[in-house]
Amino acid sequence: MGELVLVRHGQASFFGADYDELSPLGREQASALGRHWASHGVRFDSVYVGPRRRHQHTHDLVAAAFAERGLPWPVPQPLAALDEHDGVAVLKHALGRPAAEHAAMAAVDPGEAGRERVVREFFRRYREVMRDWANGTLEVPGVEPWTAFRTRSLQALDAMCVGGGSAAAFTSGGLVSSAAGWLLGLDAERVIELSAVLRNTALSEVRYSGQRRTLVSFNALPHLPDLRAATAV
Repeated sequence: MGELVLVRHGQASFFGADYDELSPLGREQASALGRHWASHGVRFDSVYVGPRRRHQHTHDLVAAAFAERGLPWPVPQPLAALDEHDGVAVLKHALGRPAAEHAAMAAVDPGEAGRERVVREFFRRYREVMRDWANGTLEVPGVEPWTAFRTRSLQALDAMCVGGGSAAAFTSGGLVSSAAGWLLGLDAERVIELSAVLRNTALSEVRYSGQRRTLVSFNALPHLPDLRAATAV
């Protein structure tokens, strides 16, 4: 029997000029995961990393925690199929905002008082737009369709659930939720709801034997006992 742990990246820079950069908290979340695994004797035979900087940086911080303790860590294998969908481009299209305007708005930090309100509003609109996109009522030129993204997430599972042993994969919330959707037989709306609550550096465990695959856990944070450090953006 094999085991695959899907890891969502650490908190990205939601209020920064470049979302793909980990925030200071995101870096600490990733380091905490590495320290937790290293101290609890967790070992992997294979490691896969998605193409985004936030995927790579999360992986690198985990690997650094192993290196600091002189522990082995597998050579990471890049896997393009672990990429996130382009939900941000879909949202921009639906709201009629050009990319430059959106970036300028994102770069303005509203302060602690307004941050939670902005995040709530973002996810409210995000859910609405993503449902329309997934149901085919919203088409976005030049963006990978929802059905193609779902197929790609299954291909990622196929590529990683081979042989036996243990593996970890560093990716994004949409990809993890889509993979969970395949394992649980969920429709598009439920997959989108999962992606909206998946927390940064959360672990989702898949066990497999041949063609049989089972989701054992989802959205776990054993490395963040203080849930005040838990985030979902």
